[in-house]
Amino acid sequence: MNPQDAQSSLDQIRAFQDRTREEMVRKILPWPFVIVSALGLLGVFASIDLELPWRSVALGLGLAVYMGSGLLSSFRVAVHPKPRGVMIAMLVVMTPAYFIAFVIGRVAGFALFGLPAHGLLSQAMVGAVFAAVVYIAITPLIRRIVTSIALQADGPPVR
Repeated sequence: MNPQDAQSSLDQIRAFQDRTREEMVRKILPWPFVIVSALGLLGVFASIDLELPWRSVALGLGLAVYMGSGLLSSFRVAVHPKPRGVMIAMLVVMTPAYFIAFVIGRVAGFALFGLPAHGLLSQAMVGAVFAAVVYIAITPLIRRIVTSIALQADGPPVR
């Protein structure tokens, strides 16, 4: 192999890597799946104040929708990045942030609206709506962070 062939092969590999990174960035957190995930999160948090048989049903359905939409969106992409430390740390930080948003919304539901602690229209419903809105509102920020990680010079390793 002469040096020109080797250089053209390396250039072609770099072009494929760039195309792979562009594909990953293009498919990060599609809005339909984000909205469906937010509805699942709403169901999970709103189920806290329901009576026992309905609590289990709403919690199970909410978790199924939340996790199912995440799995379906990950199966849709053609390129899967290997998890990096920054991406895992972001997931670990954001999960409690949604619960904190729920607690803030729940306290606001009691303080501002005087809602009861149990039932369908309760403090948990206000907290769940607030957590779902925060989930949707913070998605562009998460998308930018993941995009900056994916477009680094060395790029994430790809499976």
